[in-house]
Amino acid sequence: PRSIGDWTTRMPGRGPANAAGKFSVAYANLHRFVRRPGIESDIHLFVPMEWHADTTELVAMLRKGHHGVRLDDEAWDRLVTWIDLNAPFHGRWQSIVGCETACAKEETRARRRELYAGLSENHEAIDLPPVRIRALDRAAAPRPEGETACAGWPFAPSSRPSAPAAPLDLGEGVSLDLVAVPGGAFLMGSRDGFPDEAPVTRVEVKPFTIGRIEVTNRQFRRFRAGHDSRRESRHGYQFGVTGYDVNGDDLPVVRVSWLEAVAFCEWLSKQTGRTVRLPTEAQWEWAARAGSDRPFWWGGLEADFAPHANLADVTLADFSGDPYEQDRVKARHGNPENIYDNWIPQIPGVNDGGFLTEASGRWTPNPWGVSDLHGNAAEWTRSKEAAYPYRDDDGRNAPGGGGCRIVRGGSWYDRPKHATASFRRAYRPYQQVYNVGFRVIVED
Repeated sequence: PRSIGDWTTRMPGRGPANAAGKFSVAYANLHRFVRRPGIESDIHLFVPMEWHADTTELVAMLRKGHHGVRLDDEAWDRLVTWIDLNAPFHGRWQSIVGCETACAKEETRARRRELYAGLSENHEAIDLPPVRIRALDRAAAPRPEGETACAGWPFAPSSRPSAPAAPLDLGEGVSLDLVAVPGGAFLMGSRDGFPDEAPVTRVEVKPFTIGRIEVTNRQFRRFRAGHDSRRESRHGYQFGVTGYDVNGDDLPVVRVSWLEAVAFCEWLSKQTGRTVRLPTEAQWEWAARAGSDRPFWWGGLEADFAPHANLADVTLADFSGDPYEQDRVKARHGNPENIYDNWIPQIPGVNDGGFLTEASGRWTPNPWGVSDLHGNAAEWTRSKEAAYPYRDDDGRNAPGGGGCRIVRGGSWYDRPKHATASFRRAYRPYQQVYNVGFRVIVED
């Protein structure tokens, strides 16, 4: 592969300029889709699965059949191992520091392994078989078929008005605002989205009330006082700045598992005497669309999302800020165009005014008065990961049983195509994910 020849950076601790020649252009393009900690990450001990491979955009894209590519088990094993080892490019010391030094070090290690551990192996050897990758048969992918139109769908949002709803009292002066959502029928899924969003299905939804915003840290701590939504670390040195805080009282709670979200709903049901739950996929999508059949209630994928949602915008370049300056805005390198500092995929030229998760409700609510269904924090749903066509009564919304649970809506880290009304992503129910929170519904 072609090696990098134009490497430049403003990050401290960058090493010699010729070090970049050890890496390929392909690696530079690939590694921005792999989430990883900075060189001086959160000083706390990370919880299990904090940096798990399935939190990366790379794994999400490949699981959905990116450009028709499907990996076999061996290829997946190699890819996940590469990510788990912090996405290194080189597997051998020889490739990095030169054979003379590396070979001497490896020979010493090999002698000691054989002498003290009885192991005879060469970590520098390359004897792996080629990875097998085959193209996905697009004809076999689920496509919309047999769709049934819904009378009046899509409709002008004003023709299905929402209504005020009494808030839920969490005690100690903390409440949770609700919005009443009308019932109706709609076409769930997408003809133009990823394969798991099809076939498009006619789904009926009964009226319910939904949280106006995502559950906040303050609200969740009424249930679990010690919850820590933690921090996001800079990509380079931090010099005592332990990252960017997402623990504020009015920010959406994140790093909360599906099981914890369900437990919160059960606790709140007992506190209030109401039936509080996570929304099903259908309820979530119905509320997010608010009468629209477009990817977002405000328009398509190319529409300006800045007034409406906190998604992946140019502020993500700030992760590579000057480590000597604690203020994030003052620390900006002014480097959105610097491809070797600015790692996170984002929409150029769009600034939605948010960086990480922000105080809920800052962006324009949808026509039914619900905020942040797209962006800010992604949201757990009640539903298990299951293929479409969607059915409420096929067991996917059962409270128990194994399997991953569906997350909807995207976050501050996601570009629009991963935050549409129909986009689906799944995580293990015990997994605490850095950008995933939840909101509640009430069904009585």
